[in-house]
Parts: sequence; structure tokens; C-alpha cells
Amino acid sequence: MRVSALLTVALITGCSAPAPLFDKKVYVGQTSSSPGWGYRDQAGYTTGFDFDFSNWLGDQLEFTSVPVDVLASNRESQLQNGLVNLVVATYSITDERRKKVDFAGPYMVGHQGVMVRSEDKDEYLKAADLQGRSVCVTSGSTSEKQVAADLGVQVTTRHVSTYEECRTLLREGKVDAVSTDQLILYGIQRLDKEVHVPPDIVFGQEERYGIGLPKGSKAKCEAVRAKIVKFISDGTWYTLFKHNLPDVPVGNHKPDPSQLDPCV
Repeated sequence: MRVSALLTVALITGCSAPAPLFDKKVYVGQTSSSPGWGYRDQAGYTTGFDFDFSNWLGDQLEFTSVPVDVLASNRESQLQNGLVNLVVATYSITDERRKKVDFAGPYMVGHQGVMVRSEDKDEYLKAADLQGRSVCVTSGSTSEKQVAADLGVQVTTRHVSTYEECRTLLREGKVDAVSTDQLILYGIQRLDKEVHVPPDIVFGQEERYGIGLPKGSKAKCEAVRAKIVKFISDGTWYTLFKHNLPDVPVGNHKPDPSQLDPCV
């Protein structure tokens, strides 16, 4: 009987399921002021590609996604301090950021663009038309350096915390343009017909949106990466893109699922 009992214990121990990678609730850093990506309206209802993607990812990895507001300037610190477990917030993968956090992705690619007032849209057809103008950017974004280095003309920049602040300054005539990822600007244009995104003003490095994780999260990164491959390949990516950004051409925004970055 004693030997039998030991064998039973051994069998039970050997068949025990591995501990899940993610807790039942995962705190996901998201923006709440970026229409088309993560936007909370006055009634408290949230919509957007990143918001929907986070919920899909939670279903796939068996966790409930709990949104936590983050800004472009504090995404790294929120991950480092454990205030969020993931960041899904139009978070561009860069070498500098990789020193502080891990990334899975990319799940979206694009470039920089600008947004102007609709009434002025005929004045801004190419980058040279921005010479001497004032441009609003968000602090901590990749746009800060690229407007200065890659736009090709001299402008005055104004730095704020959110895209919503930039949009307000633009509509009030306090800046001439707003610059960030063109995909983000298209989302704002969908919400506000008083602003316009010139389609031919595109510049800067390729923006590659990834999911941010705390440094040293290789196993979790690999699990998320595998789901991103599925997300892009099975049609879900396209469905969410056309739902949240219906007027934006798909173009080259969808990454090749076979060419995602390795988790290191």
C-alpha cells in the first residue's frame, strides 16, 4: 500500500499543470486620448484598435485586460515600477527603449505625418509648406526628434502631454500643425472634421508598434509574440483595422508575421 501511495503521488505530481504565465487580471497601459487607438468618450466608453487588441490578447492568453492610462512620457517607468504589466499604446519599438523594456512585435507599421486645420488644408501639400510654422508634439514620443531631424524644414515645436492637448491648440490657432505617427493622426481626423491629415506629408523612420513588457520577460514575450503572429495571420488584424480606422488605406501597415522581432 505504501509503494502504491507513493506512485500515486508521483503520478499526480508529474501531471500537474504548469503555472500560468499571466495572472487572471493583467494591467495594460493604454492611451485614452487617441481616437482610433485608445479613446475614452465623455460617457466613459472606450474604443480603438489597441483597446480591442488588448481584449483579444486577454481572451487568447486567458487573462482579463484591465486598462490603465499611460502617457508617451511615462510608459517605460510604468512598466519598470510594476504599475502596469503590459503596454499596448501605439508604442514604437526603438533601440533606446529596448534598454529599459522588452517588446513583442511589431503588430503595426507606419511613418510620421502632420495634421492641420481643415480650413488650411490647401496650404499644406508637402513638407516644405511647414517652413517657419509652429508644430505641436507630445513629450516622450518619437516625433520630438524626428520633426527636428527628418522633416527637412525649420519649425518651432511646442511640447505637451497628450494628443488631445495638441488638437485643442491646433483648433484654437495656437499652433499651425500637429505631428506624430500618421496613423494616430488619421484616428483624430475621423473624430474631428475640423482637422485634416495631408496624405503626402510622410517622413522619418518606420514606426513599428510593439507590446511593451518589463525587462527580463522573455517567456511572456514569446507567448505574446506567438499570439501576434496569429492575430496578423488569421484575419483579426484586418477586421480590427477596418473597424477602427475605416477610412485609412491598409497599405503597408500590416507587418509580415514571419518577420517579427525575436524576444531576447
